Amino acid sequence: MKISLLANAMALCVLSLTAHAADDLQSFWDESTLNFKLRTILVQMNPNDVSIDTQYDAGTAAALLLAAGNTAFGTDLATVAAILGGSPAALAAATVGINDGLETQVEKQGKLNQLGTAAWLHFESGYFYDMVGFDLGFQGALKHSKEDQSSKLIIGSQDDDGYSRLSSARVKFRYGSEDVFGKAYYGRYSDADETDYLMDESDEGYGASGHYNDFALSYDVISASAGNTESDLQDRDTPEQTMSLAYNSDFGKANITREMTEDVVTNDSLSLASGLPLSFLGLPIAAENMRDYLLIAQVDYATESQDGLPNAELNQYEIMLATKLSGVTLAASYNQAGKDGGADIANLVDKALINDYDLPEQTTLSYAVSVDGAMVKLPGLSVSAIYLDSKNIDMATAPFAYQLTGDASFSEVLVDTKYSFQEGSFLHGLMLRAIVGRETNQANLSGYGLYVEYNRTF
Repeated sequence: MKISLLANAMALCVLSLTAHAADDLQSFWDESTLNFKLRTILVQMNPNDVSIDTQYDAGTAAALLLAAGNTAFGTDLATVAAILGGSPAALAAATVGINDGLETQVEKQGKLNQLGTAAWLHFESGYFYDMVGFDLGFQGALKHSKEDQSSKLIIGSQDDDGYSRLSSARVKFRYGSEDVFGKAYYGRYSDADETDYLMDESDEGYGASGHYNDFALSYDVISASAGNTESDLQDRDTPEQTMSLAYNSDFGKANITREMTEDVVTNDSLSLASGLPLSFLGLPIAAENMRDYLLIAQVDYATESQDGLPNAELNQYEIMLATKLSGVTLAASYNQAGKDGGADIANLVDKALINDYDLPEQTTLSYAVSVDGAMVKLPGLSVSAIYLDSKNIDMATAPFAYQLTGDASFSEVLVDTKYSFQEGSFLHGLMLRAIVGRETNQANLSGYGLYVEYNRTF
């Protein structure tokens, strides 16, 4: 269904229900929200030291030269390899040229200097008679500058001065009681969350879910999507299906999910988390403060199978332990990627600024600390730091580009500081954020991101 048709259907639905349910309008509006967000981002990264001294055999050097468009020795792979193999001087010169080219490419891709501003306007309705509602949202972004050649996009492509889209336009249905109910939707939607990009992703599709107390069973189908830096949704050749069973209560949460694109990829994941009040361990903590002093454990596991790589072992798990001590939270995790790479684990490693931590056999130890400024009479301030220590990467099976430029072991450290103006201040809704990071891999990048956000809900 086209968005214009969907919008007309929603309008007709609302008009019809309004005509027949004037007495329900008050509760409808009471449950509806209008969310506004304005975000400006400045991201800068700078390579500090790129130095590659790999020596190549004749065959590898020939393939790299031809891939780079260098035809000085001919265009036939076997001929170029024979020439280089028969001439040590030519092979040495080719090696120097290849390494210089790789260093230049890593520096170019590693350097970021991007500035942009985006706006969200999202209306999320209540339900008429607790049954029918709709969501409608718009996102737009403007690029102020992109003074780099990197393919890593934070705000949009090199050529786009601005981009925008109807991010949400869907009808939704709900039926049942407060504890036992079913929900369904159809249309376009965007789940706004904290992101390092200007805009959020948008998807189009349909779904249904059943809810029983703390349990939820859901099924969703995505037929089209737009990424963080795209204006238009692109139809998927094959829809993505997601089935999930979730549990969420005061005792903890659990989620089992299967994401499947038929004949392309299947991803199965499991996440378990629970907390134990430290008072249960005998610490002298008042009953009203039990939730402020916790011992927390979380386990995440994912495995992925790709039809194009039927024998690949793509899996990943992360085990995290944390403790919350009033305004201070301490956490540590162990993350392990599979024989041929990871499968999208999103816990502590997902907070990294630069690296993805999903290379073959990659082991990552992460340590994090977060401090709530309220404990030092600065409510609205939060400071967190994370250190990631990565090692044991199987360089023989890592992507070829990474074999040439990456390291088997490296580290990354970042500090994330936020300040939100509190209710009662005339700047209520304004949030300032700064991230500073540095890593010791490939280009030895150091950089920062500055974010200014204004959020209000009406």
